[in-house]
Amino acid sequence: MILAVGFAIVVAFAAYLDRPIEPAAAKPEVKSATEPLARSDPGVDPWVEKDIPPSRFRATPVPARPSESDRPPDPRPGPPAGSGSAYGSSPDQSRQTLPSEEYDYPLPTDGQLRAANQPRHYDLPPGAVMGLTINALELRNVPVISSGASQALDQGVIHLPGTSYPWSGTPERNVYLAGHRLGWPGTGSHLVFYRLNELGGGERVTLRDARGGRYHYRVIESFVVGAEESWVTGRVRGRDLLTLQTCTPIPTFEKRLIVRAERI
Repeated sequence: MILAVGFAIVVAFAAYLDRPIEPAAAKPEVKSATEPLARSDPGVDPWVEKDIPPSRFRATPVPARPSESDRPPDPRPGPPAGSGSAYGSSPDQSRQTLPSEEYDYPLPTDGQLRAANQPRHYDLPPGAVMGLTINALELRNVPVISSGASQALDQGVIHLPGTSYPWSGTPERNVYLAGHRLGWPGTGSHLVFYRLNELGGGERVTLRDARGGRYHYRVIESFVVGAEESWVTGRVRGRDLLTLQTCTPIPTFEKRLIVRAERI
């Protein structure tokens, strides 16, 4: 009897060893959490572009931002800065074309191009809300006029009405400035953004308000969009941005060169 029980145990153990091995459960496919920067209308109101990757450049310490009481008053007409909206009241802004169309301006001469490569210093005229400095392009204190009119664009650079100011009290900002690639000789805007395509990333851009307060940004990216793609005037969730825009390519100018910088 004992031998029979022992034999049965041996047979059962041998059968267990000979059973087929079950394959390991396949691991579920892991999807990448990284999404590319949106390059089209996000379809929300107000437009908030999808999150963009953080800057790879190390931020440098800058002076403390002015308090609410020290911030300059909003000089533009319409809703005051800090009202919570980064856009004008027009419901059709998303279908407007981007500013700074250039079709009738003369191509620069060799002498004018040489002058554009030299340091250029500007004095702020009455009505300028800020001065723009880009040391990498040797531009110092370019007047920023908050207007979409062509006359304002001829004075320097325009701040697109309805978009953020550096001191706007919104959760995110997108200060949107546009300037001529060519412009008329003898005006403040002539060739002001002719070299904008040279900004590849890491360059510092500074805005100075009427009271002398400075707001520093660092270039993080550049890209080209169509003239109708005004989604680039919108804010990006959780980001404090400055956007510079000019026309491209020379001489057709049917597209817009966009340079993005982030507050540091």
